[in-house]
Amino acid sequence: MKTYEQYKVEDFLTDSWFLAWVKHDQPEARQFWNEWQQKYPEQRDTLLLAKDMAEALKNRPHNLSPDQERLEVDRIVKLTRHVSAQSRWMLFKRPLSRQSWLAAALLLIIAGAGWWLIFERQSSIQTATEKPVSVIEKTTQGQWVNQVNGTSQAVSLVLPDGSQLTLMAHSQASYPRSFDTEKREVYLKGDAVFSVVHEGKRPFLVYTGTLVTRVLGTRFRVQARPGETHMMVSVISGRVSVMKRNDWLASRKTPNNTVSGVVLTANQQVTYDASQNSYQKELVPKPAIIPSTSVSSETFNFDDTPAATVFERLKKAYGVEIIYDASALRNCTLTASMAGVSMYDQLQLLCASIGASYEVVDTRIIISSKGCS
Repeated sequence: MKTYEQYKVEDFLTDSWFLAWVKHDQPEARQFWNEWQQKYPEQRDTLLLAKDMAEALKNRPHNLSPDQERLEVDRIVKLTRHVSAQSRWMLFKRPLSRQSWLAAALLLIIAGAGWWLIFERQSSIQTATEKPVSVIEKTTQGQWVNQVNGTSQAVSLVLPDGSQLTLMAHSQASYPRSFDTEKREVYLKGDAVFSVVHEGKRPFLVYTGTLVTRVLGTRFRVQARPGETHMMVSVISGRVSVMKRNDWLASRKTPNNTVSGVVLTANQQVTYDASQNSYQKELVPKPAIIPSTSVSSETFNFDDTPAATVFERLKKAYGVEIIYDASALRNCTLTASMAGVSMYDQLQLLCASIGASYEVVDTRIIISSKGCS
């Protein structure tokens, strides 16, 4: 009879009866371990911690053979015993249910040690969005790193230039250990938020499927799940351009060549449909105030304020184009406090108070009003 109550995490990870529950969900094993947790509640955290680790192995995008899995477990155990307290990985906090902070803490250590299949590239990225051969030939073998987040948690990491990348659940990012002197490149499969350090003329490029997003310094989000024909790019602050990768490569060969694509600014997004080769540009569902010193003191408190002034303050705060007839609104004023109210609700309240209406056309907001008496 095995003394499971004395098991450590690594003991569970190599136990066949434990794996029958976690990997294969065998009914008898599931019942046994559910009852065992109730019988030995003091060991429940250790058991669930081992379960989290085993599930991460099971759900990772690259299958491992049994021998490889055993080697991986041995490597993880060794690394978790020696990894330093400082790590450039940061795991977003889980809800504090069933003492999940314990599992999150170990996942943090494991992530810092290289849990998510961090390996050096010896050839091209073998995906449906392979790097162009011309780019591969210019890259020294072994200098590309692949980061795979195979968990349900978002992970934040620092890129070679100091830019921040938040890699969402079940997503993958690849980049060189040291960026090129002329450009910074990241290949993404899935969902990620970027906060890019401004570096003058050295562009930051994110390749997703058939698209490339080009920026100099900004915060934006890219969503491009493998197998989906729709890809989305949304801008939090700054400015980016989105275009087909083939067009981008062609523009590099002919600098004066006009490249088709879409330019986005804060609170704008574009959805690209690869099946139709079409772009749909629009405002994000919930526009946010642009992080800026000039609007950081905006309170949205208005006291007999001309409507035109209110619209101008909204334009400045959100970076959104609002079109209105100033002459029609010359007698319209607003007295209200709209702090903490979303932009669309602010527009709704403002328009209701002056007898106007608004509509969103692409990335513009059109105000219609007959004026105020």
